Amino acid sequence: MISIEESRAQEHRITSGSQTSGGVPSCTDLASLPHRVHRLVQAVVARDHLTPSSTKKLLSQSGITPEDLAPWADYDHPDADSYGRKLVYDGGWFELMVMSWVPGDMAAIHDHGYTQWGAVQVFGSAEHAIFKLDNGTLTTAERRVFAAGDVIAVGHDLIHQMGNVGQEPYLTLHLYGCYGRHGDVTADARLYELDEGSVQITSGGVFFALPEADVNRRLDAPRADFPTMLRHKVELMKRLLRLHGSHTAGSFQSDREIRLCDELFAPRTWQAARRELADKRGRSPGRYQRYLDVLAQEIRAAARLQLELVETGLRTAIPDFVRLVEDALATDDPNDLVDEYLDAIEEAFVALV
Repeated sequence: MISIEESRAQEHRITSGSQTSGGVPSCTDLASLPHRVHRLVQAVVARDHLTPSSTKKLLSQSGITPEDLAPWADYDHPDADSYGRKLVYDGGWFELMVMSWVPGDMAAIHDHGYTQWGAVQVFGSAEHAIFKLDNGTLTTAERRVFAAGDVIAVGHDLIHQMGNVGQEPYLTLHLYGCYGRHGDVTADARLYELDEGSVQITSGGVFFALPEADVNRRLDAPRADFPTMLRHKVELMKRLLRLHGSHTAGSFQSDREIRLCDELFAPRTWQAARRELADKRGRSPGRYQRYLDVLAQEIRAAARLQLELVETGLRTAIPDFVRLVEDALATDDPNDLVDEYLDAIEEAFVALV
C-alpha cells in the first residue's frame, strides 16, 4: 500500500499537467445566479491561470454577501452531515459551493482531492485548523478563528478542518478548481480517521463517521502527534454524541463512543502527553512554544468535553474531578494550563486507584 505522501505527490503530478480550462458545462443556469455570484463565475472563466493566492483575491473582491447565498442555505441538514453542503455552479474544471454551519458543526480533517487552487470565504466566526505532514507524522500547524468576511486560500497540499464553535449559524462560500479535469474537481478527497488508523478516500462531504457506501477506498493513516490525535478524537466524539442523541438517551449508543470516552479518561493517554511534551521540550524554543500553544488549545477543548460527560452523567468521576479540571482551565497561560491540567488529571487518577 502506498503512503499518504506518495499518493498526494502522484495525484499532484496527474493534475498539474494541463493549464487549459476547456468549456463551461453548468448544472445551474448561469443567468439565474445572483448578480455578484454570476460576476464571480465570469471572472473565473476569464482567467487563464488561477492559483490559491489569486483565487483568494478574486473571492475577496467579489462583494458577495450572505444574502446572495441564501438560496443555498441548509441549516436543517441531518446530524449525520457535519455541515450543510450545496452545489451552486459546476463549471467542469471548477466548482462553486455553499456550506451551512450551525453551532457545533465541524468538518473532519481532510484535503480537497484533485483541487489545484481554491479559496473559502467565511460569513461568520469560523474556526480553522491547518495540519502538516512532516516525515510521515501529521501535526497541527495552526488553529485560529476567522472573522466574517475573511478568505482562506486552498491549494492541493492543504490539509485542514473548519467548523462553527460560536453561537450563531453562518454560511461559507467555496471555490475549487483543477485545470485538466472535466467534473468532480474535489473528488478523491482524503478524510483522516486517525482513531481508526485509516484515511478514507471520498468524493462527497468530508463528514465524521461516513457510511461505508461513501468511502471509495482506504489508505493507512500517518502517525499523528498528540495534539492532532486529541483534536480528532474530541471533535469526533462531539459529533457522535450529537448524531446518536446520547445525552438525551442517558447512555452511549455506540461502541465507538465508549472507546473514545475511555481513551479520553485513560491514564495512558495523558502519560503519552507528558512523554511527547518532554521530548519536544528539548528542541528549539520557538518550535517548542508553538507545540505548547497548540497542545494547550487541544487540552482546553478536551477538558471541556470531559466536564460535559461528567456533568451529564455519561461518565463517572471522583467528586473533586470537576474542581481540579476547572481550576486548571482558569489560567490563560499555555505553560500553566498544560502543567496544571496534567497534574490535576494525575491527581484524579491516583484517587481512583
